[in-house]
Amino acid sequence: MDMNLKGRIAFVTGASRGIGRAIATALAAEGVSIGLFGRDVPRCNAVAQELRARYPDIRATVIELDLSAPKAIKPAVEKAITGLGGVDILVNCAGGAYRGRLEEIPDELWESYFAIKPLGLIRMTREAIPYLRKSSQGRVINISGTRGREPHGVQVMSGPINLGTLSITKAMANEFGKDGITVNAICPGSTDTGRWTELVNIAARERGVSYEQAEKTLTADVPMGRVVKPEDVADLAVFLASARAGMISGCAVNVDGGRTRGI
Repeated sequence: MDMNLKGRIAFVTGASRGIGRAIATALAAEGVSIGLFGRDVPRCNAVAQELRARYPDIRATVIELDLSAPKAIKPAVEKAITGLGGVDILVNCAGGAYRGRLEEIPDELWESYFAIKPLGLIRMTREAIPYLRKSSQGRVINISGTRGREPHGVQVMSGPINLGTLSITKAMANEFGKDGITVNAICPGSTDTGRWTELVNIAARERGVSYEQAEKTLTADVPMGRVVKPEDVADLAVFLASARAGMISGCAVNVDGGRTRGI
């Protein structure tokens, strides 16, 4: 299937690891040049080197960016535009949420996490939109999470962070549709990244069981029988970025193996 992505340009935040890295890699495999945004420059450089070696026809540029520093976002986007010549696809992947109950999380942690998502996502998109309008296939893809639809007490922060991301996704889709730009969200369930390993270790300590036992318990309610892999999310991101998804906008798609109980 021709995705009509060869020669396109994508900016990916949170590109140094996990889902962001997988999306950058999947897009590069389709012939997309990549702007890799992240705080961890050595890791981003390693990803860029790997992409250039595997896909010599694409360009991969590293842009250091801490999304919690608002004044850094505009010059970072401008640097990427200068280096790559434009942008067609923006993937907002940076950010996460602190695991804990309401009484355990101080204001400082709420503020630091919200500064990256959804606030950093909003600022990043605001700076990229003037350039996305120039594309014949403008795309914004926001990585949210299933807790935005199905909150949980032990992960209380994940609910409002991801719900805010879903809300702004819909608003952006309504606003930028007239410019031919689609805006969608992907909501991964538990995903096999470094963060998953941390969560399993926490669960094992709290329950007094082995890592293997904790992981088995945490995946027991996933109908597909396993946690999500970053590549599962990346496959959907490639489709949403493609010409085939031109009339899909304002949507939020779960990639969770059926774990979310709501429709």
